[in-house]
Amino acid sequence: MAMWGASSLIGAVTGDDEVDFGAPAPATAAAPATAAAVSDGPCSPGEGDQSSGEGVIAALEHRYYLLRDGVAVRELMATDAPLPDAATIQLGIDSVPLGTTHCLEVTAIGPNTYSAQITEIRPDRRNEFKQRITTTTGPDGRVMIRSIEEVRG
Repeated sequence: MAMWGASSLIGAVTGDDEVDFGAPAPATAAAPATAAAVSDGPCSPGEGDQSSGEGVIAALEHRYYLLRDGVAVRELMATDAPLPDAATIQLGIDSVPLGTTHCLEVTAIGPNTYSAQITEIRPDRRNEFKQRITTTTGPDGRVMIRSIEEVRG
């Protein structure tokens, strides 16, 4: 079974046991970059928000890669969405080596549907993958993640 999250949500959501971007980092891994340093990069959208689809996707990646907090990531997902729980998300986050940064490109491809191109830059290699993410708006007006699917090819 692949560790969930090394592919930023793909493995657990798709059930694809072939998704494997590496083992957990050794305890001697480099410290992660600070949120401010990474948010200022040319390909990071910053902390994101829940006022738009693009914003909630940016928030998801920020919480995943920079805050490294499974509970905070799950809070961005609709409660009834068929997505992993916070503990499973945290296992995936923990499998991503400290010091990993990411680039995110989000493109609207339909109503509440987005293409997310993620480039994960690990200390030892680079991974690129695509996801199709759908969103929904809750009764309180916050945009939430509804589904995440791997896009192959």
